[in-house]
Amino acid sequence: MKKIIQASSTFLWKTPENNAVLERITRYPTHQLHTFLTNADTMRLYQDNLVDSEVLYGTVVEVIDQSNGWSQVIVLDQASNKHPLGYPGYVPSDTLANESFAAYDGTRRVGIIAKEGVLHLDEGRVQRILSFGTILPVVDETSDRYLVATPHGVGTINKHFAAPIAAEASEERPQRMIALAEQFVNQPYVWAGISGSGFDCSGLMYTLHRLQGINIPRDTIEQAQQAPAVSYQEALPGDLLLFAYEEGQGEVHHVGMYLGNDQMIHSRTPGSRVMKTTISGSPYEPELAVVARYWRESATHDR
Repeated sequence: MKKIIQASSTFLWKTPENNAVLERITRYPTHQLHTFLTNADTMRLYQDNLVDSEVLYGTVVEVIDQSNGWSQVIVLDQASNKHPLGYPGYVPSDTLANESFAAYDGTRRVGIIAKEGVLHLDEGRVQRILSFGTILPVVDETSDRYLVATPHGVGTINKHFAAPIAAEASEERPQRMIALAEQFVNQPYVWAGISGSGFDCSGLMYTLHRLQGINIPRDTIEQAQQAPAVSYQEALPGDLLLFAYEEGQGEVHHVGMYLGNDQMIHSRTPGSRVMKTTISGSPYEPELAVVARYWRESATHDR
């Protein structure tokens, strides 16, 4: 049974159990972004190993089971070795609605490219804040607005906040991804985050590619395993740099996007921020394991 995320975002929890961070989240309405989380909250997500990913408004999930206010789901557009259909986990059942996109084929979509975008519902009488990375089907458009299908009916988004998800590969993709990433320099790291409220390292790369119509795997290990790889000498801006323990021979643990000139942009580590780093002379240099070039792939539209 397919359902759709009606919260602005929700974490994909490892277990259907209450915890201190979830208690804080439930004090706020589901349409509010997770910007209210404190540094202590986001560190707890990591230290207590509470979550695996994040799911944004309008994302379709497969529901496996529902009980005691929780839904066991598979996130269909987050590829993972954990399940053949996508990323498995748990979300609070009140974050879900019945899928309402049946009338739209999904071939035209727009994504939020600002840190936050405003969705207007009920002929503009209701406003809802959407996160960077939110993607919705297009119903129609005017000179300055997109009409989009949402879990709450047809709404409008000013074109200032959004851009079309292009179906074709483009040599402009790398610079678009880099420009989108640079608006988040100094944004605090959030374990499992894929949204404008905060990213982990692979979540930032996943969202940047998804906004270009490319659904790369959600986590670093799979991003490395499924990569169209090149050498570092051949690296181009927009390529992913994946790093592994044991001087590049062990498990992959980190990823950044190559900027050119021996630099990358990345969401560094819990307790740190999105930043730019020079590879040579850094602790990352001996750990470079894979250079992945996903940006030349054709667009995908998995749901």
